Amino acid sequence: MKRNRVFSIMLLIGILSSCVSLEDKNLTVQERAETNIIGSVTATFTSFQFFNIPNKTNIKNKAYAELKKIAQREYGGNIDIRNITIAGGFALPELLNIGVGISLGILGFYDAFEGSHSLSDILIGAAPIPFIIGNFQKLTVTGDVVQFNAVSGSNQMLVNNVQNSMMAISDELIKTLPKGATIAVLSMSSNDRTLSETALDELEYSLVDSKQFIIVDRAKLDQIRNEQNLQAAGDISDDSAVSMGNIYGWNIVILGSISSTGSRGRITVKALDVKTAQIVTMAREQF
Repeated sequence: MKRNRVFSIMLLIGILSSCVSLEDKNLTVQERAETNIIGSVTATFTSFQFFNIPNKTNIKNKAYAELKKIAQREYGGNIDIRNITIAGGFALPELLNIGVGISLGILGFYDAFEGSHSLSDILIGAAPIPFIIGNFQKLTVTGDVVQFNAVSGSNQMLVNNVQNSMMAISDELIKTLPKGATIAVLSMSSNDRTLSETALDELEYSLVDSKQFIIVDRAKLDQIRNEQNLQAAGDISDDSAVSMGNIYGWNIVILGSISSTGSRGRITVKALDVKTAQIVTMAREQF
């Protein structure tokens, strides 16, 4: 029984002291030269860690979506979130876990004094179970709001047109894509990198905000593109996209293209099923 007590105490201390601490979307050297930090935003939300293992991808996607939503409301325009920090702390729902664990421990000690040692061992041994299943954490996330220097005048109008078109395309994709699918937004080919980044950001934000899919983290995709010598603004063939999806275990890969002349253009986006290589859905908008 002494071993059970020691194990329970050590497990409780370990879980309560293990908090999420993450960083995401740090500005690269090139991005620092192309952007202005115009402010910062903060958000909080509660996350449950199954078996006390944080799902880093989901947490980062949720943090980005929450911060982007606040930044759009407060700043508007062609903005994005960078230098995200995520810190976990005690969440009130965790009191339920603590209460159940303590109650089992108290009952075990009470039965021990009453002479039912076998039952006391079972109860005290079961005390850590709520903490093994998982724990709640309150996550506080902060990020810098950045604005791209390259966008001004007529370019700003073009970017706004792309944003509006991508909102309509995103709505169409969300309606037709299979719910719960793991989706990688791979590329948006264009001669204008700013337009590509704008379209990718808007699509990724909308998909994450819908809370209906698992979206592959942008940092992970950037790493894969670097390994494959691919650019987010460049063409990626359907075969290459499907092959990457099979390698990394994605369900859906999304590719797009932007063609523009002056202030007018067209955006085409298609989603491919990785298993069948067939087009699941396709959307097109003029701007």
